[in-house]
Amino acid sequence: MRVAEICPTCATFINASCIVYDGAYLPNTDVSPMDTLDEILEKIDNSFELTDGVGVPTSVPAYVGQLYLATNGNLYIGLSDSIPNWGFIGTIVTTTTTTSSSTSSTTTTTTTSV
Repeated sequence: MRVAEICPTCATFINASCIVYDGAYLPNTDVSPMDTLDEILEKIDNSFELTDGVGVPTSVPAYVGQLYLATNGNLYIGLSDSIPNWGFIGTIVTTTTTTSSSTSSTTTTTTTSV
């Protein structure tokens, strides 16, 4: 049986706000010592978003593995976090299949002259 613990700092049941990071500063995610788990999860969500733009990326990737999607559908991956080095993965192509049916009718008109 698990018993809920009371946080010694805030006097409520221990939750994600009570868990505090005590490691080194993590520059790629801007996580600092003494950040709570809630803060860390929000910073991770903000740091690892897909970036996009027009043409080939020229900036330094924030981290190795960062993805960049150009408006023409080309996808790139960051290969270095110290120099502008991006690798071309490929072109993202989406296809849409539309099926339609049409009914055609033929009308024949006969004209008789007297």
